[in-house]
Amino acid sequence: MKRLAIILPTVALLSACNSSPTVKGENASVAEVAAATKDAVKLEPGKWETTVAILSVEGPGLPPGMADAMKQQAKSQKVQTCLTPEQAAKPPQDMLGAAKNCTYEKFKMGGGKIDGTLVCKNMPGMPSGEMRATTSGKFASTSYDVVSEATMDMPAMGGAQKGGKVITKTQVSGKRLGECDAPKAG
Repeated sequence: MKRLAIILPTVALLSACNSSPTVKGENASVAEVAAATKDAVKLEPGKWETTVAILSVEGPGLPPGMADAMKQQAKSQKVQTCLTPEQAAKPPQDMLGAAKNCTYEKFKMGGGKIDGTLVCKNMPGMPSGEMRATTSGKFASTSYDVVSEATMDMPAMGGAQKGGKVITKTQVSGKRLGECDAPKAG
């Protein structure tokens, strides 16, 4: 049974700086959570800097070369983009994970915090099995900082007799830098 509820904050919370509603869900689809959170936080349009850092990659049971290769790819990446007013008006579905065959076991967003567990089964391009990702962090209209830990079942590869789990811990943070740069004449 899918349950998703928007719980309006109490009068005391309405007087606080962050007066957006709290969104809670259990066994809810990604689309349901995206719809419920569309007004929970609105990112301000403008120039944003996003940093993605893979904090750790563990692959117990995987061939040593494969785990090492994954760790080598675990470099921090920083990107600057212009978030248009039209993009800012859309629900934060990209932040929530737009994959099919996924369900939020639990999800809570409110008071500047986000916490959830997303479970995906039989995803295209993924080995059979399950991917489970827990996410927690802080958000506001001009910044966010979220840490996720994803566990995925991997099949036997590279001569290994059995597969194993790959556990990846990632941090994604973003901050609004100001107005977008003016288009260059060309």
